[in-house]
Amino acid sequence: INLLQRRISVNTKSKVLDIACGSGRHSLELARRGFDVTGFDLSKFLISEAKKTLKSSKEKNLKLRFLIKDMRDFNFKNSFEIAVNIFTSFGYFEDDSENFKVIKNASDSLKKGGYFVFDFINRKYLEKNIVPYSKSRKGIYTIIQKRRIENGFVKKDIQIKKGNKISEFNEILKLYSMIEFKKVFESYNLKIQNLYGDYFGNKFSESKSQRLIIIAKKI
Repeated sequence: INLLQRRISVNTKSKVLDIACGSGRHSLELARRGFDVTGFDLSKFLISEAKKTLKSSKEKNLKLRFLIKDMRDFNFKNSFEIAVNIFTSFGYFEDDSENFKVIKNASDSLKKGGYFVFDFINRKYLEKNIVPYSKSRKGIYTIIQKRRIENGFVKKDIQIKKGNKISEFNEILKLYSMIEFKKVFESYNLKIQNLYGDYFGNKFSESKSQRLIIIAKKI
């Protein structure tokens, strides 16, 4: 959010769309800084948690609303000055056209001259530096994660242990290169203005940066 405010010249009262907002932590921070925010996610549970957090917030009269929507199917018709899709909330679908609908829908929802802030894994860095196995503790929980790359997807198997109880989860994300994103962005009238390799605003390096952060302007 700091990077966004430093690099985009917009009024803090601007309307912001948070795509795949999850439990709303970024939406809430944007609203606290004065933005008029709409956050949406497909998960009813996460939106419920976001609404609880908003209700319990000490800051009152924040301009923030949460909706349940599919990221493949939304169009706010040129309503927003800024759209954000951040913290690796992309690549959930096997089909490229479904993943790229998200970028198209973001563009359709922006006013001309509006900005799209996109934050994803840097494919080339991950392919060279993936950590196949990790084990950590968080309070009473032991978390085991196994990671691999198969056919252009990064796949993660997660085990969470609490005593003798084990819960298992899987995450799958489709990976894309900077070149692929550039082509898709341009096809939806989004001109890339800035590229960053981390949240501090350091220059993007395909070989060294863990993140790929794009700021694009709708033309």
